Amino acid sequence: MTPVRVKICGLREPRHAAVTSRAGADYVGVVFAARVREVTAEAAAAVVGVLEGDTRAVGVFLDASPAEILRKRDTAGFHIAQLHGAEPPRVCDELRAEGLGVWKGIRPSSGDTLIRRWDEYREAADAILVEGFSPRGPGGTGSAFPHVWLSGLDRDRCALVLAGGLDAGNVARAIGEGRPDIVDVSSGVERAPGEKSIEKILQFLAVVGEAANPVPAPAEAR
Repeated sequence: MTPVRVKICGLREPRHAAVTSRAGADYVGVVFAARVREVTAEAAAAVVGVLEGDTRAVGVFLDASPAEILRKRDTAGFHIAQLHGAEPPRVCDELRAEGLGVWKGIRPSSGDTLIRRWDEYREAADAILVEGFSPRGPGGTGSAFPHVWLSGLDRDRCALVLAGGLDAGNVARAIGEGRPDIVDVSSGVERAPGEKSIEKILQFLAVVGEAANPVPAPAEAR
């Protein structure tokens, strides 16, 4: 199985980001939307500045203009913009033309809606993040959805980021059901809303590593 990459989202403290990066997270998310995990561009720069190796930073936005996203990119230094609002595909195109990777978040209420939204964005975005619908709004709500909905997607042109209600206790099953390229967690590695737990982050990374790269059983046990 191709290794599944991991994004730990909603980090606000550089010490958490440093440990997360050293432990092997592929992506770290900093949130600029008006949510409990929101950071300023300057605070995000401090988080991004401690990342090591190949860990890339993702800036999370909700209906921000391309100009605002680019201004914050120039200050914070993130590599990817994750868009969680009603941004049309042309916004993805504008940001990619400026050298940013783009992930588009969608939160379908049915399998048919998921396919329509996926087809709308799959050529404009580098990845599409799928999370469950919640009346509380997009992003960070911990809302899951039936992973069987993912079976009809054309994934040749776009990576799948699986989010919504993941934690160390269910992510292995979610990987088996959805076969994502990337898994994204925020509330599932917190001790309280907006307060990350290093222990939960490390546990999540360990479980994903084992689920995506299982250790073969000894010959005598087969």
